[in-house]
Amino acid sequence: MKNSILLILVCILLQSCNPPKKDLAKITFTEKYNTFFGDIPNEFDLSISAKTYTGYYESESSEILNFNGVDLSDYRNEKGGFGTNNVRFAFTKDNHVLCEYVINLNTEKSIQKLINALKSKFGKAKFADKLDLLDDFPDAYIWQDKDIIYLLSGTTQSSAWLMVFNINYKELYDNRISGPFMYYYDYLEYLKENKKTDKQISYYQYAKILEKEGSNYKIDNYVKP
Repeated sequence: MKNSILLILVCILLQSCNPPKKDLAKITFTEKYNTFFGDIPNEFDLSISAKTYTGYYESESSEILNFNGVDLSDYRNEKGGFGTNNVRFAFTKDNHVLCEYVINLNTEKSIQKLINALKSKFGKAKFADKLDLLDDFPDAYIWQDKDIIYLLSGTTQSSAWLMVFNINYKELYDNRISGPFMYYYDYLEYLKENKKTDKQISYYQYAKILEKEGSNYKIDNYVKP
């Protein structure tokens, strides 16, 4: 009995000394600024002219650079790296709720680790894009989990970034799903107009529908995720 009590006390002490790390994959975008970081070091890094959300608070801490249980901070000093991995967070101006985070990765190993972590959590990507259709691998991917969207780009280059936000934040929705992701934006608009979900019509099925209607551009540029 005494040994059991001692074991429980040791476990409690270890938990208090080593609090659990934040996992970015578990963010729900209901988190409040005044309680989000706790003791995790961060600083206001980037001012922007957005109407509805703040600039970005940046952290390089290993306590927060985790996605689906995968540590993304451990390759920061890798030879050939182009900087320190970090994550930035933006909050709404009206009620100070987290509305977006951006993971910046600067080594090939950490980029591959994040791709594997996304595949492990969500399965195959919803959408992929190549810099050139003759390239071996996509440079950009999209995963979507209900209203939360994950935009990963730069994966075949020296630096990559993952933008994550709730698509109900219109300013982010309209501004972020662009560039290599612009076809997916059209797809989401198509789903809204036709009152469908991505489970009812995949991006590939959408491209085939457009092909039947006489528009071949999206199917001709389709990249299998």
